[in-house]
Amino acid sequence: MRKPTAAVALATAITALAAGTAGTASAAPAPAEHLALHGWTLLNDKGPGPNPGERLTAQVSARTVDGRARGHVVVQHVFEKDGTVRAEFDVDCLTVDGAGAVTVTGPITQIVVTPLGGEPRPFDPGRHPEAGVTFYPADAQGERRVGWERTNPEMHTEVVKCGAVPAGLWVIDGGTVLRRH
Repeated sequence: MRKPTAAVALATAITALAAGTAGTASAAPAPAEHLALHGWTLLNDKGPGPNPGERLTAQVSARTVDGRARGHVVVQHVFEKDGTVRAEFDVDCLTVDGAGAVTVTGPITQIVVTPLGGEPRPFDPGRHPEAGVTFYPADAQGERRVGWERTNPEMHTEVVKCGAVPAGLWVIDGGTVLRRH
């Protein structure tokens, strides 16, 4: 590896993707038998505007049929000078609360760290902690927010299956579409 510290920095950056301590939604999930959520969002963890030198995205494709959730989520953080951290999880829950926030949770299938100019390497191979993403409706100022977290005992964070993740990121491009069938 060209820069040994880059791999450490990228591994540490996984926690920077976190939106805060996971919690539960303030409103109970709406009972819906068939939901479909698809989207791609460009996010920023520092505020509502662009973030030069970094590219944080969340891509989701999830659905429920007869109460069973399926799908896949990819959260990727690209650091132009250091490399990429990519976390993927399979969906085990898709819910919508009474305020319109949409949450997907599931076990991490893989986290891959790729230092700039280096080879991709798995991070925490064999561990499958719960992860979650919550997409919140636009607030009064028109800003859309997203919560992203993975269970991390070292950081004392826990994602609960079907539990909403508090908003910690801003959507600066893209969006999600929720369909109820």
